[in-house]
Amino acid sequence: MGKGNTRHASWQELLKAPAPASHIVQIYDSDDFLATGVALFAAEGLRRGEAVLLTGTDDHLRGVRRELGSNDVDPDAAIRNGQLSVSDVHAGLEAVLVDGLLDPVRFQAVAGDALEKACADARFSGVRWWGEMSNVLNQQGNERGALRAEELADAAAKKYGIRLFCSFLYDRFDPQGYGGMLRHMCDKHSHVIPAEDYVRHRLAVNRAIAEVAGEIKGPLLQSLLSWKGLACDLPSSQALLFWVREALPEHFHEILSRAKAYQLQEPAEC
Repeated sequence: MGKGNTRHASWQELLKAPAPASHIVQIYDSDDFLATGVALFAAEGLRRGEAVLLTGTDDHLRGVRRELGSNDVDPDAAIRNGQLSVSDVHAGLEAVLVDGLLDPVRFQAVAGDALEKACADARFSGVRWWGEMSNVLNQQGNERGALRAEELADAAAKKYGIRLFCSFLYDRFDPQGYGGMLRHMCDKHSHVIPAEDYVRHRLAVNRAIAEVAGEIKGPLLQSLLSWKGLACDLPSSQALLFWVREALPEHFHEILSRAKAYQLQEPAEC
């Protein structure tokens, strides 16, 4: 089904060993999921001898630090030896925003120089950066600024060959997002993590489609098989919802509504 098929079995597998220059976004709906994901990404980087930069809100950084401790990682020791760098996202935004948009020159002076310095440090085998500039801007109602932040961060990931990870608060079952912000976020990332439990998400989506639209066969199946999908790497169940919006627009809202309800009912993956 086009490029929408995921090449990783789980988000844990993806965050442990992302490829250089990858740009991953986590669509989260709870701070616990954010902290768990970011801590895994950071802990694996530290274990692999990489430099790790974290740019987030105070609340989120506190949650990540707690989770790092649960992963047998001492964040304070990593900060002291220079392998881990932690910074406040609001202070970072104040330094780079001009009229609500990230200024490329200021972004390079703040984020770019930090990344370049980390990449040049011979002690480290690579660099990982987690941030939520776009997340904070979007929550402030600044969608244009959020997308601009993703563009500049993506360019930095490619320029320096770093592993970049973002967290973005969004309702993946909001129908407006499929032609708006959720679609934009998929377009601007190499990998998308749409849910904490891939199995639960797949079961919910498949059940909703079967009940509302019936079996996918005949011309509908041909449409699905020939669909080009999205340019990013994401679980097939999430890609399927984007296809439903195009191929079955009359059923789209009902399928999303049922999938959201069913995901809460499905047993969690063991």
